[in-house]
Amino acid sequence: MPGAAGYEVDGTLVASPEIARSGRPDVRAVDAFGQRSAPVRAREQPRDDTWRRAVNGWLDDFDDPFLERRYHFSGRRGCVNPGSGSGGRLVLDMPCGNDTAVLRARTLLQLGESGERGRVAVVTDAAGPRGRLVLDLVPGTPDRVGPIPPADAVRVVVDDSVAPGTRGAGVLHRFEAVLTDNDVRVVQDGAQIASLPVVPKWREASVLVGVTPPPGYPGRVEIDAIGITGSRQSVEDVTETHLVAGTLRVLEPDEEAPGIGVARTPLRDAPSARLRTTVRLGDGGDPNGLVAQFGSARVPLRPVVSGWSTAQDSELTLVGDLPADLLGASGPDALSPFVLRMPGASQAQVLESYFEVPGPSPVRLEAVPQESTPVLPVMTAEFVRVAPNDATLVITLDASPARSVAPLAGFEVYVDSSLAATMPIPGGVGGRHEVQLSLKGRHDVEVRLRPENPEAQTDSVWLELSRSSR
Repeated sequence: MPGAAGYEVDGTLVASPEIARSGRPDVRAVDAFGQRSAPVRAREQPRDDTWRRAVNGWLDDFDDPFLERRYHFSGRRGCVNPGSGSGGRLVLDMPCGNDTAVLRARTLLQLGESGERGRVAVVTDAAGPRGRLVLDLVPGTPDRVGPIPPADAVRVVVDDSVAPGTRGAGVLHRFEAVLTDNDVRVVQDGAQIASLPVVPKWREASVLVGVTPPPGYPGRVEIDAIGITGSRQSVEDVTETHLVAGTLRVLEPDEEAPGIGVARTPLRDAPSARLRTTVRLGDGGDPNGLVAQFGSARVPLRPVVSGWSTAQDSELTLVGDLPADLLGASGPDALSPFVLRMPGASQAQVLESYFEVPGPSPVRLEAVPQESTPVLPVMTAEFVRVAPNDATLVITLDASPARSVAPLAGFEVYVDSSLAATMPIPGGVGGRHEVQLSLKGRHDVEVRLRPENPEAQTDSVWLELSRSSR
């Protein structure tokens, strides 16, 4: 329906004409005022699994909840929470907003000699409206590479700028990076959507899958499958123990450290151990001189990639082998302090640190609910025209990144705390509205969004109308 603000699918409100659901439900278009069209029967897109034959190496359907045995997972703790969804799916809940999760597969991408040399496939909803999917193919074993990947890395980014308008919120799509003799082709559901004129010189690389949900919503991303071409590989069994440094700032070599350490428990029965850490660089310093201090011991750290950038805000993963005197049953219960040091540290920051010791990880993902709670559209308001005696106020209600939308009752406009206009939108999804206000001089204007459920959390936008609004 031209001009539709959204759709009602068997009682569920969505903003996109594409929705993940089985069967052929009745669908009604919803305009900006909440009016419904006559119902039509939805068209069901059949599932295509033929792509699996092109992935001749390792294919993960996330049926196994022991995620850490197959990946290293990077994300802000408490703000990026992995779980196991029904039907064999990795669910990443991101309640804080504006976070990114990165999975580094322990299985490496291996390239062939010629023709189609390699392929990485990811089935996910991460690249939906205002979301982002990033595939980094990097020789070495970095846990994350940040905004500036190493010089020999291949980066594929899929967001609204690539094949815009073809992905609905919460709908799984298959994205593939296909490496050939001449380029890297980016494929969505079997159709090429972009290409990169890059031919890597390496034969083996780590695969990092980075996902970012839409901003302004309780984030949720699902990953249904990851496939990587190459020969069958044995993956080292390691158990990770997350560490928090005494300060997240990298210190100078002789700078005083806070007396905060880490427990030595994971090292007591370990025949060997290593520290892995990722640092965000500042505007100077020498990462080749990075060391980790555990009590009186200083462990040299080495980058796990080559060609890394020293530019400010670049991210570098380093590794260091712990000396034998830090292992075994004897010794203190804690290693204090635990800090990172670097000559000319210059505001470099520790993003994450953890021990790796031999043995399969016992960490198991918890089951999570299949669907998230419906949310209100994001409301914006602005004056688009201000005349001496009146003004035009535009209110936009955007629900495109939402998996399901909480229905609206409407919105109200207040001028200097007095009700000036009411716009009913019974059962609405969103849309664009213009309100003409007869006003002179300076005024405070508030727009209040009203959900259909009076107990639901609402939203409001404040504006100032003055001559400077012209």
